[in-house]
Amino acid sequence: MLKLIEADRKYLDQYKEAYIESLKQIELGNIKTHDMMFMNPDEVDVVQKFKDNRDQSKLPSYFVPSYDYFAVDDDKFIGVIHIRIRLTENLIRYGGHIGYAINPKYWNMGYGKKLLKLGLDKSKSFIEEARVLITCDDDNIGSYKIIESNGGILENKLENEDCGEKFLTRRYWIKK
Repeated sequence: MLKLIEADRKYLDQYKEAYIESLKQIELGNIKTHDMMFMNPDEVDVVQKFKDNRDQSKLPSYFVPSYDYFAVDDDKFIGVIHIRIRLTENLIRYGGHIGYAINPKYWNMGYGKKLLKLGLDKSKSFIEEARVLITCDDDNIGSYKIIESNGGILENKLENEDCGEKFLTRRYWIKK
């Protein structure tokens, strides 16, 4: 059964695998560079980073605190989810309250829908607004189907640019 847990070092080998698989998907054109949500665990202490993300004093001034979790199913590391406690002007355009990623080896197995549902439930403790914003690239069919299956209502699409890439962003609102 899929569950959210605090980042745990015992899953770092599988986290690294997800990072490497995601890099391969970027090379294949299935993920855009700006969508990469896994960090290189050889360069970043992921467990400490997830803890530090909750403390504004440990973040750049233009970042907002977030609650970040590993998604696991039994002993399998499935992915990550980031729940940002408020929105900045940039996050309103692209990023939203919640971001998530599934290890590509577990794509198309129903984990994305379950992960977002768990994140929405968890967000009720951290986000004061009555609704949450979730965004995805316009051409990311899997992601927008996940968002819509969790009650996402499309507000609009905006052009954005990040990591030297231009892209169209779908902006969805979900009532908590």
